Amino acid sequence: MGSFDIKNITTEIKLIAAISIVSLLVMVLRVFNVEWYRMLLEQLALFSDFKIFNFRIWQFFTYSFLHSGVLHLLLNMVMLYFFSQLFFTFFNYRQFLKAYFLGGIAAGIFYFLISNLVGFQSFVIGASGAVMAVFFAVVGYRPNMRVQLIIFGNIAIYYIALAFLCFDLFQLFFDNAGGHLAHIGGSIFGFCYGKWLGGFSLKTVKKTKAKSHLKTVHKINQTKNKTDNNTVQKQIDLILDKISKSGYDSLTQEEKEFLFKQK
Repeated sequence: MGSFDIKNITTEIKLIAAISIVSLLVMVLRVFNVEWYRMLLEQLALFSDFKIFNFRIWQFFTYSFLHSGVLHLLLNMVMLYFFSQLFFTFFNYRQFLKAYFLGGIAAGIFYFLISNLVGFQSFVIGASGAVMAVFFAVVGYRPNMRVQLIIFGNIAIYYIALAFLCFDLFQLFFDNAGGHLAHIGGSIFGFCYGKWLGGFSLKTVKKTKAKSHLKTVHKINQTKNKTDNNTVQKQIDLILDKISKSGYDSLTQEEKEFLFKQK
């Protein structure tokens, strides 16, 4: 039997373990000392109320390490594990960590901005925004990737993504609107990150538009040249008909010059 080596533990398992340990410790603190728990929550959860937030910018990072309960934690960690397996089909662990942590921060920023824009005062905790970023990165990169689901069978992942988005948009009008705002923010970031990993950028859009414009101009010029050539040929035919009927001397000076230029 080989000895245990932490290096053999995969990146996603290390991340899941770290999140779980922090979340469970905070949950235990809530059981033994509610006052300390509230003080810790005020420091680490992400509050949309600017008076409570009070420029604690680390909250955009720390909120995703906290969970409201064991079921909340378990659901997020199971989803993170399965979505990470999809992610590693195309990308490496560094890209995975970027998708997770930057996605979590982006989800927090989205929640904070929209909440203040509409006057919604609450706080948000949980890793689900970051988890959505990991999944939607795969959707952005390969939307037609197919997975096997027990109920629906073999299905493209963009259908699953649409179901998540519709559910989150619907839930904005009910409980935990802040959490669903974070889901949407993480989804937007993840989709854009997946597109970026696939080579999409504003520069490529500009190049594509430029090529399209050049093709259009070239096509217009070809059409214009073709029309001009047809007009010239018709005029030549008329002059040649006149020569065959009345002779070269019957041509006007302009017709003679025009015919000379075409040689």
